[in-house]
Amino acid sequence: SVMLHASKGFDPIAVEKTLQALTEHHDALRMVYREEQGGVIQSFQAIDECKISLEIVDLYGSDEDMLKSQIKVLADRLQSSLDINNGPIVKAEQYRTEKGDHLLIAIHHLAVDGVSWRILLQDFASGYLQAEKQEDIVFPPKTNSFKDWGEELLAFSQSEQLSKQADYWEQIDAEHISPVPKDHELEKRLVKHTSSVISELSEEETKHLLTDVHHPYGTEINDLLLSALGLTMEEWTKQQKIGINLEGHGREDIIPNVNISRTVGWFTAQYPVVLDMPGERDLSAVIKTVKEGLRRVPDKGIGYGILRYLSESKQKKGFTPDISFNYLGQFDSEVKTEFFEPSSYDMGRQVSEESEALYALSFSGMVRNNRFVISCSYNEKEYDRSTIEELMERFKDHLLLLIRHCTEKEDKEFTPSDFSAEDLEMDEMGDIFDMLEENLK
Repeated sequence: SVMLHASKGFDPIAVEKTLQALTEHHDALRMVYREEQGGVIQSFQAIDECKISLEIVDLYGSDEDMLKSQIKVLADRLQSSLDINNGPIVKAEQYRTEKGDHLLIAIHHLAVDGVSWRILLQDFASGYLQAEKQEDIVFPPKTNSFKDWGEELLAFSQSEQLSKQADYWEQIDAEHISPVPKDHELEKRLVKHTSSVISELSEEETKHLLTDVHHPYGTEINDLLLSALGLTMEEWTKQQKIGINLEGHGREDIIPNVNISRTVGWFTAQYPVVLDMPGERDLSAVIKTVKEGLRRVPDKGIGYGILRYLSESKQKKGFTPDISFNYLGQFDSEVKTEFFEPSSYDMGRQVSEESEALYALSFSGMVRNNRFVISCSYNEKEYDRSTIEELMERFKDHLLLLIRHCTEKEDKEFTPSDFSAEDLEMDEMGDIFDMLEENLK
């Protein structure tokens, strides 16, 4: 879901036209899901079957507290009304207030992921401007369909390229990872008992995290975030091996001649990683170890689910980590335009209260309003809030320590993944650089 705020208000006719055009242009927004013969069948509805649902709600005259509670109730109702069996799986409501309009757009997660939202928000912004000028709404051309991708994945699941990854994933699944400590035991984690603790960096700290910190070790943002998480968990659990369920966008370049860069759908890849912390407080060693561990993951993890669910061999399920981590990226540019910005109001409960939460701790990070923000979701019946607050303080401290270490470091250090020799180990590479240095003397 997203909720957008326009201080000058939204034109409801332009909003409805734009949302209708989006639904017609992007096939995934017309998906329905039906249980048949023990399986779930996913299919598209015809364009003429899909009429966008937009409600206009006048909330003039309400004070700030009343507005918050009214919008929360309305948003909860909208979220729970999506119908995956018959459609629509896209609904919107426009809340009109003295200080502008708030537009809530909810789409079932079966049809969209984070990348899809970027595509949809860009298209909504351009489509709305065209609709306001009473022009025909024209979006950039579509790329390969979600159906194309699904069919190609099935073929890829029988490929030699994928079979080469099987040994790697079997080794990961065979790892013995200790559960994370719990304050209280419980039988089932229900979403209705979920709470979260949020931590954020300053704009200056965020700027470093997105730019110059990566020069010394040739890192990406996940390398540093997971280094900070690994240090936090090692300190808390007293274990050097940390199991984490990672989420990636899943749109990896594994299939020739298939372009899904502008395809809406849920492509997310989920896969386990094991952070094997070096057991020392040398930040350089931590960063390089985590970086190399992540670089060894084949095709950024997309093969794990394909081997489990699509391949003929059907790889057996291994351990399920207690921890989930997902960095969603930067959302400032997509959600802030000349005529709208993110709304501060509650978008309602986006998951059924009776749904089961799979992970003891779910970390989710993003950059919004030029600040890196990370939240940790947990079950109130499993953890005391003070435990999670302390954990998040430790995470932030470790992350700032890593940022400071990298910004102060002047020379660049290479790791094996920076070179083409696949079997090069870290200690071997150190020997090579020592020898080169000797020769240069």
